[in-house]
Amino acid sequence: MKSLLSLSRSLLQDLKRLHPDVEGLDRDLLTIEARFKDEGDGFLSVALPAFGNALDQGIASGKMANVPGFSRNGQIPKFLSGIARHIFDTKTGGLRDRPAVDAILSIRQVLYLFKKFLPADERATLLASQAIRDFETTDRSIGDVDTSRLERFGLVCTRVLLGLDVVQDHKCKHGPGAVMEGYTPNQKWLEVYNRLLDFDGRLCNVGYDLPAMLLADNTHVTESSHVDLLGSCARLVTVPKTCTALRTITVEPCLNQFVQQGLNSTLREHIAKDPVLRHCLTLDSQQPNQVLAVEGSLSGDWCTMDLSSASDRLSLQVVKKAFASRPRFLESLLASRTPNVNLGSNTLTLKKYAGMGNATTFPVQSYVFAMLAITAITQSESNPTIEKLRRAAKNVRVFGDDIIVRREHFQAVADWITSFGLKINQKKTFSEGNFRESCGVDSYKGTDVTPVYLRYDPDLISTDPNAFASIVSTANQLWLRGYYCAATFLKELCEKVRYLPLVHRDSSGLGWHTRLNATTYQRWSRTLHRFEVQTFALSPKKRKDELDGYPALLKFFHLPRLGEDDPTHLSVSARKFCLSLRKRWVPSW
Repeated sequence: MKSLLSLSRSLLQDLKRLHPDVEGLDRDLLTIEARFKDEGDGFLSVALPAFGNALDQGIASGKMANVPGFSRNGQIPKFLSGIARHIFDTKTGGLRDRPAVDAILSIRQVLYLFKKFLPADERATLLASQAIRDFETTDRSIGDVDTSRLERFGLVCTRVLLGLDVVQDHKCKHGPGAVMEGYTPNQKWLEVYNRLLDFDGRLCNVGYDLPAMLLADNTHVTESSHVDLLGSCARLVTVPKTCTALRTITVEPCLNQFVQQGLNSTLREHIAKDPVLRHCLTLDSQQPNQVLAVEGSLSGDWCTMDLSSASDRLSLQVVKKAFASRPRFLESLLASRTPNVNLGSNTLTLKKYAGMGNATTFPVQSYVFAMLAITAITQSESNPTIEKLRRAAKNVRVFGDDIIVRREHFQAVADWITSFGLKINQKKTFSEGNFRESCGVDSYKGTDVTPVYLRYDPDLISTDPNAFASIVSTANQLWLRGYYCAATFLKELCEKVRYLPLVHRDSSGLGWHTRLNATTYQRWSRTLHRFEVQTFALSPKKRKDELDGYPALLKFFHLPRLGEDDPTHLSVSARKFCLSLRKRWVPSW
């Protein structure tokens, strides 16, 4: 953990160079060292980000709030007061008329550098237990929605996704994640084939009407051949999110996620071409939200809203109403949904629609939140036409639980969202001032002030390939931001383990970036006719995973071009989360 403190020292050295007129940075470094000695990495990864949240709220509201755990110098905290005084008035705590944007970026970099630092094993165990308890508590707290508002919401939903029920081919496939049964990637295809054979021993229309066959009422199946194809119970696991919280994921049964992936693709395709939804939903890119966040910070016309535990609070009742006018698709959603989750000591029957492991959760929640916003904007319209809904959709932009809405509609949208049992995260919601945050972009007055995050302990770079690659990425980001001392510190740590060349910023190999995109040339490839450089790259570890016969043919029908990218996919498969660093030749440009 000493490397964390050394990195903090290097970052403070960068601040001295970038802000030569700022006083007190040496004192701030002494504070970091003293509190790190007493509190450990918790000071860097918990206390400083909490200070950062208060700073963001102060920038947005126009007045610096009290920060627990930090003494005050006038109306602002003593810690980092030398740079904070360029943002807030020391006597009143109010935001200056022209706060220094470079000071905002620098102070946020110090406060947020360790925000997403992965917790130690013992703390991760406690956080995992807390996340599971919160998952259960949140689900049990879900209640019914006001009938009149629910009916109004359902009425607006009838105007969109008009062709959704006509679709037959849902393009089912397997996702990259784990399944309840623990199958390897190729074993998943064997399982689907064997389970489908139980339908009268035939595999009919598998490429075109699989959900219809799986999700039917089974009246055409004899008693002797009937089996329960779709699983009814998922397993809950946790994955890293930040140092103070873990994210819960449901591990779905194999056949369930196979169908869910097909429904996911179908819903995304119809959203993309819907005359209303295409104006507010772009589920394959966060860029529209990020652009509006920057624009909103400059003009104030757009407000950013973040929902807390959005998928865990989205009730099954609301999803049923959202798709009530598309009964065939709703039936498929409900049949492929896993209604129970194993929490270890007990099994929970879900009131929510689904956990994050369900492949349809992201598009479904994005659609529901967008329609809630559109319903709020058009609540005064007795008969919302397609044209009125299209105009309303242009006033909102949704990506998952990140919502951006025009200022004049913000309060109405917030009211409707909370009335449906959802909770707005006030720490990440900004409707006043000139600070906005959405989809990983933080912006103040049109300037990107997003900090660089350290995700792994630098002491792990010699043993963990993920940590090595992540530290290289962090060092490159810090260098391009002008934090040369911090970047050089991380670079020297990495170079003690492996030497890396200069590479292009779009290179697939690991290496160091420069502002001019300088690259190291080592050879000319006579076969590919390009300059190449030899460097390390992350490569998945493979295991024996053979598939042949009709199950292999089934995989081909669903993924016909996979063999062109990976000729060995029928004999081996990648082990999830198991990576190694291997030397390879990559293009210099």
